[in-house]
Amino acid sequence: MTSTFDWNGRNDGTAVNHQRIFQIMNQSESAKFALIGFGSDEGVQRNKGRIGAADAPNAIRKQLANLPVHQPMSIADHGDVICENSLLEQAQSQLAERVAQSLRQGEQPIVLGGGHEVAFGSFSGLFQYLQAHEPEKNIGIINFDAHFDLREAEQASSGTPFLQAAQLSEQNAKPFHYLCIGVAKHANTKILFETADRLNCEYIYDRDVHILHIESLLEKINHFIEKVDYLYITIDLDVFSASIAPGVSAPAVKGIDLTVFDPILQSIKSSGKIKVFDVAECNPKFDVDNRTAKLAAYIIFNYIFDL
Repeated sequence: MTSTFDWNGRNDGTAVNHQRIFQIMNQSESAKFALIGFGSDEGVQRNKGRIGAADAPNAIRKQLANLPVHQPMSIADHGDVICENSLLEQAQSQLAERVAQSLRQGEQPIVLGGGHEVAFGSFSGLFQYLQAHEPEKNIGIINFDAHFDLREAEQASSGTPFLQAAQLSEQNAKPFHYLCIGVAKHANTKILFETADRLNCEYIYDRDVHILHIESLLEKINHFIEKVDYLYITIDLDVFSASIAPGVSAPAVKGIDLTVFDPILQSIKSSGKIKVFDVAECNPKFDVDNRTAKLAAYIIFNYIFDL
């Protein structure tokens, strides 16, 4: 499916050195990267957060459109999965199939959220793909997030996706590898830390994600990456300070800084193991001067292009 989003922007010319992302979108028969929108904040509502994230995909596309192209790149837009009539579980299944289909086509899916309930759909898509094509391989989840999102609840929500991923892994006798970077102690209850420890999750506190600690941070992250075959990277924008990410469900009092996030992402990217990438919790309803959507676009730009 092709997105109905109108990819346009400032046109400085058609020469290669003038190009912006809107000029290369959907221009190749086969693409290296594929955008998939996830229009949902049902999980946020169930988790008693600020709704509005359902409008995120096009808000992020709008900020991506004008960003420059610095090297040959092929990228496609596969449209949106929309959560309708509160049918979150159905929407997550549809997203999983879209992600798996994109992987079957040899693409690297980039999912635009949406509440962090997007994570179970993204993970499930990669999980299903590997079960069908490389069942011996295992997945590592790296979640940049102030919250563990390991909540036990009767219904799926934006607070449950990684417990759901753990349960799916256990049901299929697969190991569960989860690293959460940027955890805020004041934003997670004791039971969530106990759940993380019970599941042998790894985590790094927000206070420790500092440029002065970059060597030890990269060492810990690389040690995690060495244990897995493929990576699913998910970035909850509430991991950043509310000063640069005001448009999220739960704005951060502290948050991590881009000066340390950028080299961490580049190091993870250099592993060559990333299969699925998503950005979550962008909420245009509460954004200020499109700061949060711009941040999401900036992160995606740094992911798809070599710096």
